[in-house]
This record gives sequence, C-alpha cells and structure tokens, in this order.
Amino acid sequence: MKEYVHRYEQLANKSVKFLLFIKKTPIPKTTDLPDTLMCNINEEIETEGILELLVEIKITEVGKRQVRNEQMLKLMPQGMLKKFVAVPDLIHGVHISFLTPDRIWVNDGRSLCLTNSKGNNLHRLFDVSELYGVHTVNSTGELIYVDKDWNINKLSTDNTTKSTLINRTERWEPWCICHSSSAEDLLVMVRYDSDNASIPLSDVKCIRYNSTLQPIQTIQYHKTGKPLYHEPVYITENKNGDIVVSDIGKGVVVTDRDGKYRFTYTGPPEGLSLFMPCGICVDTFLNILICGRLDQTIQMINRDGLLLSILPTKQDGMVQPLGLGYDEKNHLVWMGSGKTNKLCVYRYIERHDFLA
Repeated sequence: MKEYVHRYEQLANKSVKFLLFIKKTPIPKTTDLPDTLMCNINEEIETEGILELLVEIKITEVGKRQVRNEQMLKLMPQGMLKKFVAVPDLIHGVHISFLTPDRIWVNDGRSLCLTNSKGNNLHRLFDVSELYGVHTVNSTGELIYVDKDWNINKLSTDNTTKSTLINRTERWEPWCICHSSSAEDLLVMVRYDSDNASIPLSDVKCIRYNSTLQPIQTIQYHKTGKPLYHEPVYITENKNGDIVVSDIGKGVVVTDRDGKYRFTYTGPPEGLSLFMPCGICVDTFLNILICGRLDQTIQMINRDGLLLSILPTKQDGMVQPLGLGYDEKNHLVWMGSGKTNKLCVYRYIERHDFLA
C-alpha cells in the first residue's frame, strides 16, 4: 500500500500512467497480509458499520470527470500576434474592459465605445472621464465608469439606463476603478484635487466599497508611514485577492487583500530608466501583465513580482502601448495603443492534452 501511495504521488497528474500501473500491479489480497495484521483488521471492522457509512455517502457530481481548465494550459515560449482589430470610432485605445469574449468596452479619452471582435460600434458614451482606467464591468454585465464630473455611474446591461453610484466627495477625484469579482466590491483609486500645482503624495488612496456602496477599507500608507501611491492610472485585482495598481510615479504597486504592502515592480534592470507602467491585467495563472509605454513592451511578472517574459510590441507595428485586457475564455491579451485605433491581440497561453 505504501508503494501505491508513492506511485500515486508521482503520477497524480498523469492519470493514464497511474491506471496502467494499477492494472499491472494488482492490489494484494488480504490473505497475503501478515496474520497479526489480519487479526487486527477483522477485529476492528464491523460489516454493519461499513454499510451504514456507505448509505450516508451522497453523490453530488454526475457525468464524466474533466481535467481542470487551468491544468490544460501552459505558457508559450514566446507570445505571438494573432490579429488586429480596428475601431473606427476611436483615435486610440486607452483602457479595455471585457463584457464578453466578443464584446469589449474601450475608451480613448474622448468617448467610451462598446465594440465587438470585428471592430463594429455597438454603443458609445461621451460623458466619460478623460483619464485612463476609468471603467470596469461587474459580474452582472453592467458598465461602471467615471464621468467628466468625477462621479461614478452605472449603465444597465441594455445600455439604456444610467444611474449614479457614487457622487464626488469634496475634492477627492476617482482616477481609476475596477470591480472585485472575488468579493463583489468596487475598488477606486482617488486623488485629492489641490489648488496648488504640487499635490501632496499622501493625498492618494485606494477605497474599497462593498456591494451596498459603503466604504469598508482604505489603503494609503506603507507600514513605515510612507505613502504607497503617487499618480495611479490603472487598478486591477488578482485572483488571489492582491490589489495591483499601475502608478506612473511609483511603478506597479501590489498589496494583499488586507492592504498590506507586498512589493513594487519598477521594470527590468536593463530598462529601468525607460519603464513607465500603464495598462495592467492579470491572467489565469495569477501573472500580472504590464504595458511599458516608453520601452514599448508588454512585461509579464508572476504574483510575487518576478519578471517572466517581455513581449516587444513595436516589431508588430504597435507603438506606445497603453491599455490591456485579458480574455479569460480564449486566454488572449488585448492591447490598445496611444497612437492608433487598432487593438492588438496576442496569444501567449496555449492548451495541451494533459492526459497525453
């Protein structure tokens, strides 16, 4: 039995090989066990007790077992350009929010456009803020966005009804937002609007609103008392609950679900002076993808800030990468540019037969 356990641990991810091992190595009969062990087994096992336990077992799953989707995916050695999608109603792509794999919201600083994978215009809003990561989509498919008056609005799924969720509070302005799918909360980066040209670093914070739009958490300072943020432009949440903020003045700042500082990514060592983080998104492996606006790359780091790969975009004709969005169903990353209305679609994750 120890051998079975050992082989199972070795072949847990190779189901076919483990089944072949069982077929070739039958389980020893109880009569082959030592007499002393057989005596103990017979004394301890009661048939009626076993039958009662079997009756209590409830089967909750039916149908064929399937390997988890994540187990059938792997990172490609190098990402590849899949296609371009031109959106005629936009001048460039600042931020991308997925409604469905075939319907995405994209803004360009002038308007916010709902388009499909072919670039057709399905709906358009003109009261959106001129900043970058100012829209998100909640779990029910409603668009949430920051308008020109610094209010946070919601658009119904049929694109007919707008309502105000959060009014601008005093002089605090929402700079970027994201929907927290893990807790159905709304994460909002706000910055204090000062009359002075120089805004204090401490006047930037992340506020978490619950489903009833009550502020339940504020993230603003490092444990040393220093401000965490300076000029946030995008915010997203990783699948492990980490809050990831792209900050032009700091880098990519990551805190955990409780707001505890984890790390700041400031770019690869060889390109530190050129690193300016813009659009960010996360994938199914909890990796963080970052648009490097100046060095014109998409950089991928793991959940702990280790650089995994760099995808140059200039070689594909895409300069000044700005917005990023991740298609969770097809495992594609969409990138918007600050120079063109074309959206660039890359594949860097591929499926493989896990049982082969």
